[in-house]
Amino acid sequence: MTGTGIGLHVDGPIATLRIENPPLNILTVALRETLFARLAKIEGRPEIRVVVLEAAGDRAFSVGSDIGEFPADELGGVAKIRFEQYLLDRLAALPAVTIAKVAGLALGGGAELMLACDFRIAASDAKIGFPEIRLGALPAAGGMKRLVHEIGPLRARELVMLGQPIEAARAAELGLVNRVVPPAELDGSVLQLANDLAALPGQALVLAKRTIAAADPAGGIDTVEAEAFGALFRGTDLAEGLSAFLAKRPPSFNRPA
Repeated sequence: MTGTGIGLHVDGPIATLRIENPPLNILTVALRETLFARLAKIEGRPEIRVVVLEAAGDRAFSVGSDIGEFPADELGGVAKIRFEQYLLDRLAALPAVTIAKVAGLALGGGAELMLACDFRIAASDAKIGFPEIRLGALPAAGGMKRLVHEIGPLRARELVMLGQPIEAARAAELGLVNRVVPPAELDGSVLQLANDLAALPGQALVLAKRTIAAADPAGGIDTVEAEAFGALFRGTDLAEGLSAFLAKRPPSFNRPA
């Protein structure tokens, strides 16, 4: 499992998907397409009961999209988000139980990827956040709907509208991660959880996951998120935010009168 992309390793009932684009594990379009293909392979192997999603290195689980690949117009923006929504919905809908192993930064699309997993185990020095608004953008690949479902609208507003990352301990308090462990114990903790889950009755696990998902009220706003993201291209803030990011300068957003 080396190179740039998504590694896949299967050991009995446990599969490991590894984001391999260090040091920040940026989610390029090509990398997301590879993840889509890896999920299709896992779906075709019913013996896989648990999937661990991890990343190369300890600096970042993922900091999200490659800003240099952002589309230039509204049509492209909606297409980008629709594909990302479909990808994360496919991850969330895997029959296998999924575990996100979060080391370092989980920001933007990386945090959305984490939220699409059933279990989330974070190192104590991890940081999680949705900084998109500081670029004039939004976490629209299902991030807002999952946030509202997981932690409620009040706290979701704080994370999305301020765009400031939070420490792993605070993420656990809010209900964004299941457990926080010392960095040196992250691998062992995730492996133990994966083995515990894999030892349980497979049919019962699948049905439990499916039943909980059926009770999830977070569905139904994908179109709202996609349209909101597309609408950003009609103004100037998104273009300014992306330009400033790439030029490594502070953005100068339009301010209301």
